[in-house]
Amino acid sequence: MGIVSNNTQTLQNVTSADDFLNVAATETVPLFEYLSFGFLLEYDVFASCKRGRTRVHEPPELFRGFLHCYYEDVYGTRPVARELQKPLVWLSCGFDRPPSRDAVDRFLTDLEHVVDDAFDHLVEQAAVRGLLDSTYRIDSTHVEAIP
Repeated sequence: MGIVSNNTQTLQNVTSADDFLNVAATETVPLFEYLSFGFLLEYDVFASCKRGRTRVHEPPELFRGFLHCYYEDVYGTRPVARELQKPLVWLSCGFDRPPSRDAVDRFLTDLEHVVDDAFDHLVEQAAVRGLLDSTYRIDSTHVEAIP
């Protein structure tokens, strides 16, 4: 398997992403106003290399881009990079300019190592900010819980 297929699998198999977006029950742009993505900079996998290329785009913007694409059912390096070329999309994700396909590919490769932990962190933030409701889904039904 090549890098592209691994990235596609990373995006499609992250049940945490789907669960998080469903539980938060909102589109991504309003969600970006309530959550901080700066915690991503604490992961070693996103640290700048002492030698080699420096990061043109930071992980928080790329993660917001990833969430937008996931919400729009856009997966894989090329389709994600293409989606992030749309001015409204890259601006709403916090980019100064659209990221290159290489930047997207590097980010998705790095994200694969911390994606579950990153979504756990987002769920904790959402809970603290009161963004999660009291609905629990069991076998495709929902039951209201007493807060």
